[in-house]
Amino acid sequence: MSKKNVFIPHRWGNEDYECLSALLDRTMFNVVDYSVPSTMPLQSIDYRYKVDPQIRKKIQYASFVLCSNRPANGSGIASQEIQYAVALGKPVIAVMVTKSTSSLIVNLDIPLIPCRRDSLERWANLNT
Repeated sequence: MSKKNVFIPHRWGNEDYECLSALLDRTMFNVVDYSVPSTMPLQSIDYRYKVDPQIRKKIQYASFVLCSNRPANGSGIASQEIQYAVALGKPVIAVMVTKSTSSLIVNLDIPLIPCRRDSLERWANLNT
């Protein structure tokens, strides 16, 4: 079983984190989740940066970044985290959780896969 360090950019106002985390739990990978769940928020955020240094570190340690295709990911902190990961050259994959896809995901040419274990495993094996 291979180890995968994963970061999930998300908003706490929807269930994307839980959905993507559950998808990861079903894979054949040993997953280390570097995300920031609502149960363990960061104590402070440094707003001088687009992406807080604490979160930058989490993204840097990730094998890949897993996000939803939700249109809300096109703005706010999640979009900045996705753009930061792309700028670092981190593999980024979007999972279809809605019928509409964020223009950011489309514009950055981030691959989009169905919300299925086999699709994620196939992509991760080829890209990480």
